[in-house]
Amino acid sequence: MANLVENKYSLKTIHDEIDLYDRKLAHMTKYDTFATDADRDAAVRKLTLKRELLVTTAKRMVADGVEFKENDLPRSFRPKDAPVEAVEVPADAAKAEAPAFGEKRSVRRQASAFAGTSLDWEQSVKHYMEKKAKA
Repeated sequence: MANLVENKYSLKTIHDEIDLYDRKLAHMTKYDTFATDADRDAAVRKLTLKRELLVTTAKRMVADGVEFKENDLPRSFRPKDAPVEAVEVPADAAKAEAPAFGEKRSVRRQASAFAGTSLDWEQSVKHYMEKKAKA
């Protein structure tokens, strides 16, 4: 069996997996169809056991002092009255996003890293266009 390093990154991964199992359980109980109720109970029990193993591991890691962010906690671990933190996008970043369909994009070219060297293709294209215009 592999030795797992217990740090904040592995705890975040475990929290993500717990959240995934929560979503799988919710989907299974709401949408999945089973032949019998016993089959449904067996499938729910199987996922619940896997989730509980991850929960005990996460709780042990937290008790051992592994740090974590409150945002990384699975939704089932968060208090019900906790406010949902929205990610704020700076105004400059919102403008930098791709334009909506049908909008024209402003063309702003960046300087080539090869400007002035033998690898500057823009210069060769410019010379070609000048020759073609003369002809």
